[in-house]
Amino acid sequence: MNNRIIYVDLLRITATFSVVLLHVAAGNWGNAALGTYEWNVFNFYDSLVRFGVPIFVMISGMFLLNPAKNISYKDIYSKYILRIVIAFISWSLLYAAYANISSYDTFNRQAFIKSFMFGHYHLWYLYMIVGLYVITPFLRKIAVDKKAAEYFLLLSVIFTSVLPITIKIFNLTSLDLFINKFDLFFTYGYVGYYIGGYYLGKCKFNKNIRNIIYISGILGLVCTYVFTNIISLQTGKADSTFYSYFAPNVMVVSIAIFTFFKYEVSKIKFNQNTSKFIYILSDCSFRIYLVHDFFNMFILKAGINTLNYNPALSVIFVAITVFMGSLATSFLIGRTPLLKRIL
Repeated sequence: MNNRIIYVDLLRITATFSVVLLHVAAGNWGNAALGTYEWNVFNFYDSLVRFGVPIFVMISGMFLLNPAKNISYKDIYSKYILRIVIAFISWSLLYAAYANISSYDTFNRQAFIKSFMFGHYHLWYLYMIVGLYVITPFLRKIAVDKKAAEYFLLLSVIFTSVLPITIKIFNLTSLDLFINKFDLFFTYGYVGYYIGGYYLGKCKFNKNIRNIIYISGILGLVCTYVFTNIISLQTGKADSTFYSYFAPNVMVVSIAIFTFFKYEVSKIKFNQNTSKFIYILSDCSFRIYLVHDFFNMFILKAGINTLNYNPALSVIFVAITVFMGSLATSFLIGRTPLLKRIL
């Protein structure tokens, strides 16, 4: 445990809870009447925690792109990808079986196979992270070269974040067609967060730069809430444009959260027992992510709906309940040798 970086463990725990909170809030964001108190509360919570998935990717990049960590091609497939594949098969089977039991009077083979192959909605992350693992050997060559990393990140910000949202907001279809002709797909998607995690973990920022990052993060959070409100009212329906993990407003929030934990949270001194508890929570995080939507579904089955209560309180209450149930399940799985290998 002496080699652990406690701020990263705390960052992982925070990102995990943020995903749980996001899924609870998002569950009724599209169901509440647009512009009502309830809708605005769901929008607030949803805007608050968009950083969860980017932070997960950044943490992975921080460790797997580190040249000090000896990772062979064999390790990529036999250690990292194999773990994800096993987790996907196990959890996708469980979710597919549950969906089949809940939705059909008799076993529907076609629906079951489709549900299993594509996975429950939140298992998309496993497909994506495998894709990043596959190209990790190439990305390590970029990350170790600071100028190459900065150049890649610049391209990623432009082509993954700034241009797409500009094109969508102003409906610039001709510009979209023009940009696509360059086939710069290597810079698209979560690769920027992956390399960015290593870059942020390695680089040192003075206090003035950090303050600029923090202010940008706060402004990004405000923009997520305000712009989502504005564009939804303009279009007459809940619009998630500014919820995108690649939107500039979400990107600056994610960078600010990562930086805050690295420089400010890392200053906190924890005693041995507290540190041990943090390590346990962090080690449970991946399984919490995988299992948590079962608890979301169980709570809905029990008739508990955040729309039926004051959402300012009910969203937090349900999120904590889901998180704690998922934590207990994750902990028990981790203490059972057979389940630990397959779940």
